[in-house]
Amino acid sequence: MASTAVLDAHIGDWRVRLTALLDDYRARTRPATSRARFEESVSWQSELVDAGLAAPGWPAEVGGMELPLEDQLDYYRMTSQAGVPKHPCAMSMIVAPTIIVHGTQEQKDRFLDPLLRADELWCQGFSEPGAGSDLASLSTRAVRDGDVYRVTGQKIWTTKADKADWIFALVRTGPAGRGTSGITYLLIPMNSPGIEVRPLRDAAGGHHFAEVFLDDVEVPVANRLGVEGEGWSIMRTSLGHERATAFLADEFRYRGTVDKVVRLAIDQGYGSDPLIRQELAQLETSVRSIAANSARALDAVLRGEDPGGVASINRLVKSEFEQRLHSLALRLTGNAVVLGARSTGVVENGRWTFGYLMSRAATIGAGTAEIQRNTIAEGVLGLPSHRGEGRRIPTVTPGRPLVTPEEDEAALREVVGSMVSSGVETERLLAREVAPADYDIGLWDNLVSFGLPGLAAPSSLGGGDASLRLLCVAVEEAAYHLAPVPLVPTAIALELLLAVGAQDAAEAVIGGATAAFVAAVDDRGWVRDEGLPVVEGGRLTGTVERVVGAPVVDVLVVLATDAATGDPVLATITSEEFTATTQNPVDLTSTVGIVTFDRAAATTVASGTDVVRALESAGRVARLLVAADSVGVANRALALAVEWAGRREQFGHAIGSFQAIAHKCADLLVLAEGARAQVLEAADRDAADPDAATAADLAAAEALSAAVKATEECIQIHGGIGFTWEHPSHLLLRRAMANEASICRPEVLRDLAAGELIARLG
Repeated sequence: MASTAVLDAHIGDWRVRLTALLDDYRARTRPATSRARFEESVSWQSELVDAGLAAPGWPAEVGGMELPLEDQLDYYRMTSQAGVPKHPCAMSMIVAPTIIVHGTQEQKDRFLDPLLRADELWCQGFSEPGAGSDLASLSTRAVRDGDVYRVTGQKIWTTKADKADWIFALVRTGPAGRGTSGITYLLIPMNSPGIEVRPLRDAAGGHHFAEVFLDDVEVPVANRLGVEGEGWSIMRTSLGHERATAFLADEFRYRGTVDKVVRLAIDQGYGSDPLIRQELAQLETSVRSIAANSARALDAVLRGEDPGGVASINRLVKSEFEQRLHSLALRLTGNAVVLGARSTGVVENGRWTFGYLMSRAATIGAGTAEIQRNTIAEGVLGLPSHRGEGRRIPTVTPGRPLVTPEEDEAALREVVGSMVSSGVETERLLAREVAPADYDIGLWDNLVSFGLPGLAAPSSLGGGDASLRLLCVAVEEAAYHLAPVPLVPTAIALELLLAVGAQDAAEAVIGGATAAFVAAVDDRGWVRDEGLPVVEGGRLTGTVERVVGAPVVDVLVVLATDAATGDPVLATITSEEFTATTQNPVDLTSTVGIVTFDRAAATTVASGTDVVRALESAGRVARLLVAADSVGVANRALALAVEWAGRREQFGHAIGSFQAIAHKCADLLVLAEGARAQVLEAADRDAADPDAATAADLAAAEALSAAVKATEECIQIHGGIGFTWEHPSHLLLRRAMANEASICRPEVLRDLAAGELIARLG
């Protein structure tokens, strides 16, 4: 590999050359037919190769650019935004890394350049009539005969086999039967005597795949890739960096397709339809989830780790996302759905009809969605094999981050998790039903000693100067163990105090005073314009119900109205000056109450536009903190469900070996891990980022919904025992329910995000 110094010396060069080539491409007339588009994509690949601008992640010695990872991402971003053609043969990009890693020098010299130029096209010979998702059952036979193998058998669902020049195939050279040993990887010319291709017509009406029959086909031993009998492990090869950046390349492409669907909604008059807006927001959420997962996979590769767990999730998410995207797009064409893709009058030349029909293959090819869920349940979560083949060690402990966190984050998770788990017991939490105005003071003191809730506050005020991400991580860990302390209400109040520069009050909270923000909450969040307490002459009057944390706080930050001007006001007030009437919370780990002010002495810390700005900036943080709490709840529900599924037996087997349960657990992981990824990605954004608020809205919506769904499914997986009072599942559900209503309803957050998308693209 070229040294970093050499790469840095040419970093401007490739960008300048690529920019010039992309500018030239933008000025060209777009081809009108599918045949012309294919020819354009072939021609474009040769242009890239000739310009030294192809294969950004390949080693330079085999014709690649060998760019550093960050530069590869820029490369894919630039080419995606320019809308240049993809390589016309996706299968070529699958076999290429395998040749690079396992091929001889002669094989690399022979195959890689024509492959990259698309002068030779490839198809994949893996699936067979009796070995689809269960690929280890393949039976195509290869018998060594001197310098050749004689191959006999059948492959099926072979994409573009009728156009391919070569097929890379798995064949059995070892004993017959099911198993991964004795499988060999061969490169076979498609014009070999004895090969017959029979195209199959697909549901969209095209001929995208075929059956391939091999009858005593002679394949030179020189065309074997790697060692005989080791084809299974060779098949799993990827260039780690290329694989990870390819994930992000997909995200860039999906980004553009989602924008097209949003524009379609606008053009077809659905921009204000509330149901359509929810679906648009869900699509946007999925794109961001794919991007967040891809970034984490890339991070794992950078550290030399296997991104397998995240990659497994992303494959499932991407396949189902493609189906939802095309389903919505087809819906947006209205009554034009009755027309075929080639009919006159069809919307956008029938692309959405064709795309919808083709998308049905997304959850079938390369392993069905059901097989992907088996892989996640058994390979990632470590549940018992549905085939009775025992249990594998899970990728990580269920409920823990799939990708190893950075050192500071890992240490924070360990300390906060240990601190909370050692002091929280289910029996004591259940006993809080009769003591709804209490919290664990000892645990709170320990958390304060560690640096919470002021972890992300300025050090000049006694805070920890940490990032919002780390504060969210601490909140997640506390929620995972159901910490009965007012951490989130206090952290939200502190954020408001910091936003308006109320240093004295902020220092008190950083020093350990519990706090809460007093504002009525409806489905849209904090109520800002009616029914607020009133400040007059430094005295506060009014009542606000359902204030989370109110019965146990030392300091309140109150949203009020100035009696003289009508302007909004933020005021602080200590516990001696107000009355808190305890209400019974649905969340037994929390407190809630009615706050009454009767001409209470209050200190105004902000008014007018300063309040508006503070509510906007602190509102984003507040949504992420509540979302982080829900992430902790969702992941604890996942951990409980997987533990029970692996231990509980029915009909002589662990229930986790039943695919109905295993798939539920897999879906829980997708939900919980996806919510975590999005919340942390949103927390990483700078507050000045124009997309920061939308990212927070979508992440919060996803986390709030995920926690409710995960806890519901946790109870379902446990069955009767999960419905008992003594089991902690309902405590998680109660916390998830309260979070969903405490800051802003997920549906409203999605609608806000959809509105931003429509405004941006309209």
